[in-house]
Amino acid sequence: MKQLQEKLLALLLIFILSGATASAQKAEDRVITFRFLPGEEMFILAGNETELERLYGLLDHHKTEIAKGNMPVYVDGYCASLSTTKENLNMAFARANRVKSELIIRKGLKEADFITANYARAYEDNKDIVVVTLRIPSAKAMPEKTPVKERVKREEPQLKQGCVEQKTETAVEQPSEPSAAEQQPVLVSEQRIRETEQPYRFAVRTNVLYDAFLLPTLGVEWRLNENVGIRLDGSFSWWGGERDKVQKMWLVNPEVRWYLLDKKHFYAGVSGSYGEYNIYKYMLGGIVSKDTGYQGKLWNAGVTLGYQLSLSRSFSLDFNLGLGYTRSEYDSFGMTDGVRVYKERNKTKNLWGPTQAGISLIWTIGNNK
Repeated sequence: MKQLQEKLLALLLIFILSGATASAQKAEDRVITFRFLPGEEMFILAGNETELERLYGLLDHHKTEIAKGNMPVYVDGYCASLSTTKENLNMAFARANRVKSELIIRKGLKEADFITANYARAYEDNKDIVVVTLRIPSAKAMPEKTPVKERVKREEPQLKQGCVEQKTETAVEQPSEPSAAEQQPVLVSEQRIRETEQPYRFAVRTNVLYDAFLLPTLGVEWRLNENVGIRLDGSFSWWGGERDKVQKMWLVNPEVRWYLLDKKHFYAGVSGSYGEYNIYKYMLGGIVSKDTGYQGKLWNAGVTLGYQLSLSRSFSLDFNLGLGYTRSEYDSFGMTDGVRVYKERNKTKNLWGPTQAGISLIWTIGNNK
């Protein structure tokens, strides 16, 4: 009887110690959260500085274990502020990548150091958040097996939650014929990566530089593929009268572009313009001459160089400059007592130099940036 009591007491003690060990292991998790603005994927430091510094400190302290692959960095994206599940998953995917890029650039981490999962739901009532978790292994844990075991535990609930997972850790042994449910997260993630590489298909644009000179401009661009685009801008102004200040002109400007380098932000192109003008002392006329007006037509052709700066998923700024040949046929005139008096008739001017300049605001449609 006494031996039975001793065995029961020993079993009870082992159970208590096991619970304490599990609690201690759970307490080793370090959770850092980064908040995002609804509808935005940019990682803004304002409001996240404290958590970022705390994460930097943990990464510096455990960089050896992370580099060996014994302590993966878990990055989980959560989004529930958009209208559809697909939009929420894509936004969570993009935000998680923003945080990973920050850690890769600032702390020298590698893609293989991360395990990423994305969810179309809120995290503790936060609809726009990325959670970074460091699971610090206990002294008795087997370092090489920890990532595999934790990986199995994370995958089971993710398939039920409809998450997108980006598998970045070193491949482990898997069954030869995985089920369709096991393949789904990888396929969705790979599809999202391919979409990210695709350019926008169509864009509406306005040249704010021309707009500032009271020459309103509206244009469109159609991307044939990721490398080639066709742009057409039109400008029109109709200000003033015939006996005072006047700025009446129209201009069309087609262009074919070739987008360069990996990210396709730089481009080179060939372009031309044709239009007619009647200017005197208005915005453009005042710049050209203080006491002479010009009426005629012009055309030009040349090459363009430019760069597109992405502002968000739907808006960009386009900076470009064109150089080439311009020919203008015109009459010049002055005003005397409200009567137009011609100074020169049927004159021509040929110039080599700038043919166009632009700072354009672009609204991209059907893009996957």
